[in-house]
Amino acid sequence: MKAVAKYSQSPITKAILAGAMFSVSAVSFADNGLKGSGELGYSDTSGNTESTSLYASLKLTYNLDAWEIKSLLEANYQEESQVQTQERYLFDLQGNRYYNASRSYYSFAGARLEKSKFEGIALDSTLTAGLGKTLYKTDATKLTAELGAGYQNIEYTATFGNGSEDQLIGRVKADLAHKFNENVDFGQDLTTTLSDNNTKIEANSALKVKLAEKMRLSAGFKYRYNSDPATGARKVDKQTLLTLVFDF
Repeated sequence: MKAVAKYSQSPITKAILAGAMFSVSAVSFADNGLKGSGELGYSDTSGNTESTSLYASLKLTYNLDAWEIKSLLEANYQEESQVQTQERYLFDLQGNRYYNASRSYYSFAGARLEKSKFEGIALDSTLTAGLGKTLYKTDATKLTAELGAGYQNIEYTATFGNGSEDQLIGRVKADLAHKFNENVDFGQDLTTTLSDNNTKIEANSALKVKLAEKMRLSAGFKYRYNSDPATGARKVDKQTLLTLVFDF
């Protein structure tokens, strides 16, 4: 059962928002080492069944000799029979500092903001730091693991108690990328967040097929688990996606 004390915007939230604005500003003026992709999926069904679904994301990566800055913006909306069933927004920012020429060992610091209406999350703000290492690498396959710790502040919506909680967390992440050939690749990441209050697991899978020089078709699956969600919210969320990816 979550606390129901009235909350105000936390200092950690303000710090992450300031960092987000700084990162966007920095990327806007970068013309060397920047790459990214935009992803979009939309469906609209009418007749016996009425449904609308929209998924959009933007990934940016900026590389320097010993540094890498990665950011992700994601929006997800679903409606069935004119009843909204999902509304979720995510911003994730991470900076990596590499310590060898092969970039197989690094430290990282990250910030994450999440808003999910139907999980009862008005704002989930997280700061983490830790170490990462490439465990396996060939021309076709790369497996990376990260281990870190951090601080999390969760503010709940009025529908789910209108409270807040702060906690220290541990974070473990594995990231697998495999290229079958020049036209087909697969990606899988798995993140586990541990605290005294709950355990969260998030997994993202995607198979991508090249359609044109800068365009790919992606079939993806997302899984999220929360061992102790807000009162009234479900523990598991699953989503299957078919999207177009535009690289730049």
